[in-house]
Amino acid sequence: MNANRTFFYKLHTGTLLCLMLAVSSVTAFCVHPFVSVLACVLGTLSFLCYGKAKEWRALCRFCLPIAVCILLFNVLFNRNGATVLFYIGDDPVLLESFLFAFFSALSFCAVTFWFSFFCLFLDADRIFLFFGGISKNFALLFSLSMALVPKTLAKYAEIKAQAKETEDKRKKLTNLVLHLATLLSWVLEDSFETAVSMKARGALLKKKRKTNKRKFSIWNTLLSVFSLMMLLAPFVFAPLKRSIYPIFQLDAYFQNAFLPYSMLTILYSLPLIFKGGEELKWKSIEQKN
Repeated sequence: MNANRTFFYKLHTGTLLCLMLAVSSVTAFCVHPFVSVLACVLGTLSFLCYGKAKEWRALCRFCLPIAVCILLFNVLFNRNGATVLFYIGDDPVLLESFLFAFFSALSFCAVTFWFSFFCLFLDADRIFLFFGGISKNFALLFSLSMALVPKTLAKYAEIKAQAKETEDKRKKLTNLVLHLATLLSWVLEDSFETAVSMKARGALLKKKRKTNKRKFSIWNTLLSVFSLMMLLAPFVFAPLKRSIYPIFQLDAYFQNAFLPYSMLTILYSLPLIFKGGEELKWKSIEQKN
């Protein structure tokens, strides 16, 4: 099935951006054994369900050298932890530093997979249509502001050159205030002329509204709220706040962990859930026919 014909693709652009923000933020900033493994495994399955195996192998070739560098750097230079595995000369290799490096490398790979997955749906046209008005206004404001800076500096140099012959050299502060007052009046006048010119060119005319094929339905609302709530999960649930340092204890990660782990599993499994629902729908239609 083509990705642009799936239910996941038909979600609103804002919903997809909220999901991408939640998944990538939790994965990147929560170096946690369960989260790292879950994000990497489900990110791989989601990408393979909607994308191509060839593209996934290319991502693995990109991630593998960086993951190895992360692992080696932490093992050789990170001395946090209490459980010694072995010694390299006089330097100990600690279990906690190795596990932190391993799960950090998994998190990096998972973030790469998820970003690539969402790029299958968030193409340039959708991003432009979603941020179109904001981007145009920001670009116009930025360009006008940057154009005003060299004009202002040149005008200030011109004011100083013209007033150099008549000003009193003993009153430097008074001369500076007069220069700035003259410059301020010029900036206001230039801004007024620019505004009048833009109004004459139709800058304030009401824009025609374009119909959006993707309406913000109840599904989009629920998914957006759920994904934004999951951004707070690493700060709310105790199992997600546990650190690998100073001593790694696997049992501590599974105490009162059913609710946060189940919610994270649902978040990472949403593409697979929608994919399975579509497959069941098509099979039921084929059986009826």
